[in-house]
Amino acid sequence: MRTWRNRIIDLLSVTAITVVVWFYASGQTLQSRTISFDVVVDSGDTARAAFATPEVVHASVEITGSRQALLRASDTLSGRMLRLRTGADGMPAQLGEHDVPLRDVLENAPAIAPLGIDITTVSPSVMRIKIEAISKP
Repeated sequence: MRTWRNRIIDLLSVTAITVVVWFYASGQTLQSRTISFDVVVDSGDTARAAFATPEVVHASVEITGSRQALLRASDTLSGRMLRLRTGADGMPAQLGEHDVPLRDVLENAPAIAPLGIDITTVSPSVMRIKIEAISKP
């Protein structure tokens, strides 16, 4: 036979477990946020120069993910400068002018890929870069 004390303990236990599950689930619910940061292009090669037009591209990115992932992404990227290297992560390495789809490149960027977010939209959607050979004196 169960006493009133056992029933109260059972009720409090179930309530505590429910609250813990609710807090965990609320942190995993998909949310979206817009963050802004600057993007610069680096050739990573002393024989080549690479630059974007304009030289620093101000990107506004709408991202989706869990609340924790969005907080990590905001802390990592908001108001910062992201350096992209030519020849890596979807950036071209060939000499000449290129129109680069910024969303594709950002999704593969080492600073963004491990954050656990999805990029929904990027403004500007295309970044124009120019890669030139550096003439030696």
